Amino acid sequence: MINNKYTYTRFVYQIISIISIISFLKSQSIQDIKTFQQEYQKMLSNNNIDFEKKIINDKKPEIQRIDQGFSEEPTLKKTNHFGYDFLSNKSPIEFWENLPTPDNYQLGSGDELIISIWGETQLRQNYIISRDGKIYDEKVGLLNLSGKTISEARTYLASQFARVYSTLSGKNPRSYIDVSLGELRLINVNFVGQVNYPGVFPIHPFSSLITGLIQIGGVDTTGSLRNIIIKRNGSEPLIIDLYQYLIKGDISSIIQLRDQDIIVVPPAKSKVLLDSAITKPGIYEYKENETLLDLIRFAGGLSYNASGDINIKRIKKLNERSGGMNYEGIYTKIDSAQTIYPVNGDKITILPILYEENGVELIGQVKSPGIYSYYFGITLKNILQLGGGFQDSTFKKSVYTSRGEIIRRDPNSSYDIIIPFNINETLKSEKNFYLQNLDRVVVRSNQNYRYKENVKILGEVNIPGTYPLVSDVETLQSVINRAGGKTPRALDNGISIFRNKKYFDFHQLQDTSIVTSQINFNDKKTADLNKIRVAWRNEKLTIMPGDSIVVKEKPGVVNIIGEVYNPGLIEFVENKSLDYYLDAVGGLAPNGNKKGIIIINPNGVVSPVKRFRRETIDDGSTIVVNQKPPSEPFNPTAFASNWASIISSMVTAIVLSRQL
Repeated sequence: MINNKYTYTRFVYQIISIISIISFLKSQSIQDIKTFQQEYQKMLSNNNIDFEKKIINDKKPEIQRIDQGFSEEPTLKKTNHFGYDFLSNKSPIEFWENLPTPDNYQLGSGDELIISIWGETQLRQNYIISRDGKIYDEKVGLLNLSGKTISEARTYLASQFARVYSTLSGKNPRSYIDVSLGELRLINVNFVGQVNYPGVFPIHPFSSLITGLIQIGGVDTTGSLRNIIIKRNGSEPLIIDLYQYLIKGDISSIIQLRDQDIIVVPPAKSKVLLDSAITKPGIYEYKENETLLDLIRFAGGLSYNASGDINIKRIKKLNERSGGMNYEGIYTKIDSAQTIYPVNGDKITILPILYEENGVELIGQVKSPGIYSYYFGITLKNILQLGGGFQDSTFKKSVYTSRGEIIRRDPNSSYDIIIPFNINETLKSEKNFYLQNLDRVVVRSNQNYRYKENVKILGEVNIPGTYPLVSDVETLQSVINRAGGKTPRALDNGISIFRNKKYFDFHQLQDTSIVTSQINFNDKKTADLNKIRVAWRNEKLTIMPGDSIVVKEKPGVVNIIGEVYNPGLIEFVENKSLDYYLDAVGGLAPNGNKKGIIIINPNGVVSPVKRFRRETIDDGSTIVVNQKPPSEPFNPTAFASNWASIISSMVTAIVLSRQL
């Protein structure tokens, strides 16, 4: 099947080739040829056959490319052959159509001239130059333009037309003449050698060597850009070095192409790879007597991180290879680059500077903490001024200025050296304390000046709201007093305190469901989900920043839940015992555990009921009656078996004791 497709594709290719030749004979434009090429590529993709690759493999011998020796270079991700991409311009805009007419453009057969005369005499006439280089005018006659440039043609035609139109001549002419180009014929130029598409191509007549190479698809990377030959009419060949244009922008050597020119691109004889700390890494061609320094200049010079050390990996001469050692390494300095001459295939690595740790770290209560570049002679005062923000008097109050620390590595110990300093004295002192590389400067915060969260107190107090703490040990009683004291409706023992979870290790907390279940609707409105309830017994409890205090209203009831006959709210009666409230709800249910009763007081303290202790029930308390623990049913068979085993063991022991 593949062979059938290949035969079909080859047949179509031959047809397209014939059409291309016919188009060439009819002086078709390069655009027409490109159109045929595009149709050919489209046909290849539809048949899923890489025909071009097949043709190359069939008709071309395998060529050892000069860049194959550089493929193993690890630091060059994509080998760039300098200059070749420029000549392989993929832009769809045919920029050569907009080129201005060069004064040295040589007129030829097929060019159209437009001659215009204005003033006392009016004339505009188009002329096509014949195959023998002439045009004909009915009044002026036959005019020979063969071999003339457009500039020479303007002077020549002005003098010839002045013989007929006298107003064109004299010191003060009354008519004027202009000669311009109309439709241009394409010129046929031969491109041979190491170009991507060798052959004869019709190209734009204004084309130079560079624009001509771009029009025909550029130069293959095996070709030379520094030794391009232009052969013209048997005259001395011209040698062009495109590096002069590509690097320096020198267009003096860019020759205007002419019809039937032959462009020869020979293979590049000498190339080297420049890599690493260079501005434009790639493969560069060099000429005889050019030094390594010249190549570095071609590549844009050294990059900012170049160390000045150069490594050259060079293939040994054939007679010097032995024991499988085919390469030699050369190390030199950039200062010697002027005296080093490259050898074909060299891999030249401009070594970068080595990495080094460099910095001083500023840590703690400063405006701009971080790592600052270290340089010899930098002082502690310099670092504090750079990042500390000590010019801000308000911010400075948040800094503990009496002691800062320099943490310095000790090469003789596995522990750091701590060097204390006074920040105020350091900033005022004229003496310099010099830092060392990798020092860490630590500035502590002033805990007295740091922001502290206010305490919120709500509920049955005379002045509810938020209050700042005024001492390190401020009690619950103090905060209540500052809030105007309790109202007559306040439940004395019914104060809920909620504290931020950050003060506790929550990995050790088991279950907060009982606590949250005891928060009444007033508490839920004020309690933060990030807080936990604190149980208390004495109003001398120390209040922490961010605490929320809720003073409850007297509910006048006791809540009884759990294993009782009629759980619910029972009117509070002062000095009544636990049994009174249990009787009020019908007593314990069959599953109720008399030993498993607990009392949750309004202040959050939980009291288990104990024998021989009279429990005090406060207003707003909750009585919880838990279930009896599960027990296995009585098994007579197992009971008899166990007792039989016990009696048998006792009899055996008595018999043994008598024998002894």
